[in-house]
Amino acid sequence: MIPTFFDDEDEKKIHNLELVQSVGIKFEGSLHAQWFNMFMMDLLRERAADLYRTKGLLSFHGQGDTKFVFQGVHEQINFGPAQKPWKEGEVRENKFVFIGKNLDRAELTKSLMECLYKEGKK
Repeated sequence: MIPTFFDDEDEKKIHNLELVQSVGIKFEGSLHAQWFNMFMMDLLRERAADLYRTKGLLSFHGQGDTKFVFQGVHEQINFGPAQKPWKEGEVRENKFVFIGKNLDRAELTKSLMECLYKEGKK
């Protein structure tokens, strides 16, 4: 480590945070796992540079009481079961947070809602 790394205040990079925004989205229901995975792959392929942080709490059709979580930085996403399952009678509410630039809440919401499991569709 460079001994003066923390001392060089004059060399500090200035970040323009005016472009950074956060979008929170939540809705009830269970997601279709394959559709959600395709949505995330497309989103990350097209927008990874604009997505600084993503995280969420998910309910997937066919996964019983297993609650899922994900979190990511740019295109690096960690995904897996939560520590605690859905409680009996608990509303299966999916929650998403996106932090980045050029985020379109309506577009993200529409795309995520298209990932909801619909009886009779594969």
